[in-house]
Amino acid sequence: MKKNFQTSFVIFLISFIFASCSWYNQTIYKNKRVVSANSNGHTPCYISPKQDTSIIRRTMNSYLTAFDFRKNDTVASIGVGGGWREFLYSVFTDGITFYMEDMDTSCITREKINNIYIPHYSEIRGSKLTNNFIPASGSDSSINIKDNAVCKVIIVNVYHHFTKDKAMIKECRRILKPEGNLIIGEFVFRKNKHSYRYCPIDGGMYKSEKNFVNDIINIGFKTDTVYRQRMYRIFVFSKAK
Repeated sequence: MKKNFQTSFVIFLISFIFASCSWYNQTIYKNKRVVSANSNGHTPCYISPKQDTSIIRRTMNSYLTAFDFRKNDTVASIGVGGGWREFLYSVFTDGITFYMEDMDTSCITREKINNIYIPHYSEIRGSKLTNNFIPASGSDSSINIKDNAVCKVIIVNVYHHFTKDKAMIKECRRILKPEGNLIIGEFVFRKNKHSYRYCPIDGGMYKSEKNFVNDIINIGFKTDTVYRQRMYRIFVFSKAK
């Protein structure tokens, strides 16, 4: 199982390395269907191309394993951009409510969700998506979701852009139900490094794994599992009592 995880992880990692950086958007994604421009975020409002679901499953298996989505889960996904990950997760899951949070929600309006994204990803799935998608606006230090509202918070390749990372993690703890999970996918380095050295967006930092984990624990979490692959990690934390 570990070998399968590593194989699928490497495939998906290659896709995610530049997912929030302009080089990736200008090259890999230039042939994907763009719904509209999103000047305030990293990426345009694009939708994933139609592919065989077995290929999508292999490339996403590492994250689906770590997230352990279950029917009736309520999930807050922070920094969703165009929401393509959440819709791809939904190809393989049922009955989940996704709160799709971003500072710029122009890509995830109710109109786009109902008229563009759901029909497109339902076609990829081969049947209508059964998950619910709720846009939620926020800032770099706050999340517009009620207290104790979700059982999981996921943050994928976004944490290094938080200029007020500790404030955001406190917000994640606030919206999590008791014993809920905070799951973060992020690159780590031996020493803290400013994110602008790797992505053309100022603010935030890449951290060492030790500093990263200590910061999260000090805000009221405990570490459950850490999936490691070279410089990338998927951290699974639970809300401490």
